[in-house]
Amino acid sequence: MNHRTSHRRLTAAVLTAAAVTGTLLTAPAAVAAPPAAPVTALPEATQDVALFPKAGKLVSAGKTGFLYETGVAEAPFAWRGYDGTVTPLAGGGYVGSTGSDMIAQDGPDDTLVLRDMGSDAEPVVLKGAGTLLGVSGSTLVMYDADGAYLLDKVGDQDVRRDVTGLPAGPKSYRMPNGAEAFTVTSGDATFHLVDVASAKVVATATADNASVDAIGGSKTHLAWYDWTRNEDRTHFHLLDVATGGSRIVEGAHAASAPVFSKGWMAHTTFPGRPGERIPLALRSLADDRVQYVLDRADEVRAGADGSFLVKGVLAREEGVYRVTVGADGVPVTELVASSGRLPDFAVVSQEVPRTFTLGEPDDHEVLSWTFTRPAFGTLTLVHTATGREEVRHAFSLTPKLDFYLGNRFVFGKGVYSGAYTWKLTAAERFDVGPGIERTGAFTIDRPTAARDHDENGVADVLVRDTDGTLKAYDTWQMYRTRVPGTSSLEPTVLHTGWNTYTLMASPSDRTIVGRDRAGVLWMHKGTGQKLLPRTKVGGGWQVYNKITGGSDLNGDGRGDLLATDTSGVLWFYASTGDTARPFKPRVKIGGGWQVYNLLTAPGHVAGTTSGDLLARDRDGVLWLYLGKGDGTFAARTRIGGGWQQFTHLAPFGDKNGDRRVDLYAIGPATGRYYATSGKVVAPFKTPETLDRQPALIGPGTVF
Repeated sequence: MNHRTSHRRLTAAVLTAAAVTGTLLTAPAAVAAPPAAPVTALPEATQDVALFPKAGKLVSAGKTGFLYETGVAEAPFAWRGYDGTVTPLAGGGYVGSTGSDMIAQDGPDDTLVLRDMGSDAEPVVLKGAGTLLGVSGSTLVMYDADGAYLLDKVGDQDVRRDVTGLPAGPKSYRMPNGAEAFTVTSGDATFHLVDVASAKVVATATADNASVDAIGGSKTHLAWYDWTRNEDRTHFHLLDVATGGSRIVEGAHAASAPVFSKGWMAHTTFPGRPGERIPLALRSLADDRVQYVLDRADEVRAGADGSFLVKGVLAREEGVYRVTVGADGVPVTELVASSGRLPDFAVVSQEVPRTFTLGEPDDHEVLSWTFTRPAFGTLTLVHTATGREEVRHAFSLTPKLDFYLGNRFVFGKGVYSGAYTWKLTAAERFDVGPGIERTGAFTIDRPTAARDHDENGVADVLVRDTDGTLKAYDTWQMYRTRVPGTSSLEPTVLHTGWNTYTLMASPSDRTIVGRDRAGVLWMHKGTGQKLLPRTKVGGGWQVYNKITGGSDLNGDGRGDLLATDTSGVLWFYASTGDTARPFKPRVKIGGGWQVYNLLTAPGHVAGTTSGDLLARDRDGVLWLYLGKGDGTFAARTRIGGGWQQFTHLAPFGDKNGDRRVDLYAIGPATGRYYATSGKVVAPFKTPETLDRQPALIGPGTVF
């Protein structure tokens, strides 16, 4: 930071306010604050002095002092001299002039009172209809239903000068801290710069999309930010009134409208993220040199003799600073009113559970830290078993930071069960100071969820890639087309080497079976985010050409297995829950199933509690077999044709929370999500196209 800091301890004459009468209570002494010798830090003696209220807001900066809002309802305005004297002002509706001690009050019955706070002169009373916008020297800037006008006292007469050059129609007005000019906005972001001396429009510019708060102006320049072109606020437009030429000034991160003062333009800078500092940027209008002053700048007003008055923070001292750029182009910063020293940044309390459960869809946990100051924080979570990392950001206007950990979309998918480590890094929000780092650990307990193969509480679609890798794709991640922080699907890799299997199915939760080329059926049980070593079920399974599983066909709470042999007979294998003997002896359901080329057992889709079966015939017609609960099915019901466009049908889990399993239909170029209706006739609602589906799904195998 290239600046000098000077400070002079100031004392305040605390005045008692009389009854509110609409007149000045006490006249200030006309004493200007001389510059002091530069020092590198604020003296300790000033750190406990509180002369400017923390809730105070700057209104205008003059030669001997400044006008401000006190934040106190009983006495909302005051004038503070640079010598430390404070003069409460009766009533409200005050505006000030840039660089002079003139202030004006908008009173009742169109009465306007003009005062010189730098002298003992009597107030000047004028009459003017409409709204008081600002003061330029002894001229009042006004507007009413007829437009903008200027009001002066000439002898005993009130003289009105209407502004010329403005278009008809609704307008908004702004006195942008440039006493010799003000701005008017008309239509769709068309700006007009009005010269007070001539009462004429001297410059006009149009932006694609900008608000009145984004405009700054002076007698010589007009500046604005265009939100459409400039979403990140990294540059602004600057128009030279004398030449009429405009240019784009790069590298200006703006958080406020520009303020002009004698060859320099100032604005608070917009941080790259909420935790970064917001200094004051001073830009030379002559050569674009930029100087940064203060650690934080909240409000900026143009002052006398090319100075700026800033409410902000430097070296943890909060207050009002006067900033003047010397002949050498180096800013000198002087504290003229202190609001006290900011407390050191520290952790006050921490609320992080050691263990918690995420079961129901709306379950969540809040991890909270409370600091001495409003903070910005980054929380990094690492799942111990997989090393997957999730980064969360939070910031607050209060000292408390909350991070919400819910069921879904951590890591772009459901939250894994198991142990986690966490690291919090925090810094003061918009202030400079040493950061804080805390670390710890917690454990998430996820109850078992249907078709959840990686313990993240969300049903999965299983995909075997052409290289034999078996992956679990989170169905919520697949359904949601935009997952924060992810650009593609991130499956959980369960196992490799699955090219040895010619048929695969998942008959029950965390259980997958595969038939090898020799006709032997193997079973894999899952734990965490991986599969355990396989166990042999038995041989002779080469007689089957299709297997599917997942529906509880006999009502015992376990998913079962179905298989069709080469002669078209459908067989039922009831699950036992015993790894050593996982299935009961097969039971014949019936023949004629050779007409179908695709089977899936998604669970109950049509409103009953029994598992159902879907079958697609060679003509592309999909049929529903409603389970009876005893291992058999009711007569088939036609769902509809056109299903030949899909190569795989896979259960999608209960995405919509109706406790029925939905369907994922996959084709060579598209995927569709079918929510179930609970009805035997038309069991599926209108499908939704999925923009995010697993890569290599065409040549791969999905189940």
